Amino acid sequence: MPSPRTNAPSTTTGSDALLYLLFGVLGAVMAFGSLAWLTGNLTNTFVGSGTWAPFRVTDALLHPDVLWPTLSTSMLMVGARVVPGLFTVALIVTAAVLWVRWRSGSKSGLARKADLAPLLDKEIVAKAKSLRPSLGGRESKRGPSR
Repeated sequence: MPSPRTNAPSTTTGSDALLYLLFGVLGAVMAFGSLAWLTGNLTNTFVGSGTWAPFRVTDALLHPDVLWPTLSTSMLMVGARVVPGLFTVALIVTAAVLWVRWRSGSKSGLARKADLAPLLDKEIVAKAKSLRPSLGGRESKRGPSR
């Protein structure tokens, strides 16, 4: 028999919120760095020299002028900061909305199969037999008693 679930926190501090926050921040930084590298290279392809820089996320985050020296400051700002920032914010908002929906459960208001089971013929006949055992051999409107 499985042990019942408790509402007790799983960390010694009493909450998993800091752990989730840490993973969220690390994921956002990784996404922003990867997007900064990608959009910086795309900007360099369309506006600059056209060569792709090697995948170095820390340089794309901290020193984009080293990866793409031919790009102007304004193009670096747009290509390696603004556009990946907007994409990262969109990813964070999407993830937050999906997480809230997943945590809240289904609120559609429709009955599930488990909700309908007691209303089906088989369950009604079984309930009737359990309430009145004398009905065991009788024929009913729903069919022969089993």
